[in-house]
Amino acid sequence: MILLGGIRFRRLRLSILVSVVVCAVSAVSLHGASAQASGSGSSASASKACKKGFVRKRGKCVCPTGEVRSGRKCVCPKGKVRSGKKCVTPKPKTPIAPADGPPFSPPAAPLTGTPAANAILPYLANSTFTDCVGGYPTCAVESRYGHFADGSMYYCRLTSSSGSDIINAPHPFVIIGADQAADGSWAVTLQVTSYGNALTYYTWAVSNRGVAYGRYWGPGSDPRTSAPSDQLGPLQWVRGARNCSY
Repeated sequence: MILLGGIRFRRLRLSILVSVVVCAVSAVSLHGASAQASGSGSSASASKACKKGFVRKRGKCVCPTGEVRSGRKCVCPKGKVRSGKKCVTPKPKTPIAPADGPPFSPPAAPLTGTPAANAILPYLANSTFTDCVGGYPTCAVESRYGHFADGSMYYCRLTSSSGSDIINAPHPFVIIGADQAADGSWAVTLQVTSYGNALTYYTWAVSNRGVAYGRYWGPGSDPRTSAPSDQLGPLQWVRGARNCSY
């Protein structure tokens, strides 16, 4: 009975050992299959193409170096623009310098009428005729005529006594006559709509060195039929329109 029991015991232990080996082999097979499947999935993922504009890095589709993601696309960061395939800092635009002087650029031939007005306007707009280039109060008294690019004109007479000042509001002006000589000097006649819609006129003759002499016709006067109400100058042309501020 003891021997028989021993035989039965050994058979039972052998049966258990076989079962353990079978289970181990099955586990290894399943793990290998899982690993193989996982590897196949990674390979498939790695081979999958990224959307246009993206690149693959470390198995992921990301924006190229120097770009940022905005929704579903890659864009240049703020302050940069695309140049080919790269984002670069744009070059600052060179501002268009206003026509300057004096001396004023001479035309190819003397001009009159509309061609002269077109050539003169860049000099007249955003400029001032003054008898005090440094501006009041560097002078005891300053007379100035400021012409702004929006087509308005200021006439001011500034003194150390505010009660003696002449300070006009801006009035619209239009060019009704113009000439430019071969040396760059120019002349222009302005029609200015003053208070109460009264029409006044200024004619300016400006040398190629910027020295200006003017004639003024007050309300009710006309340069075509009347003598000027006042003679102005000499004044100096300067770049920059000045109003009646101190």
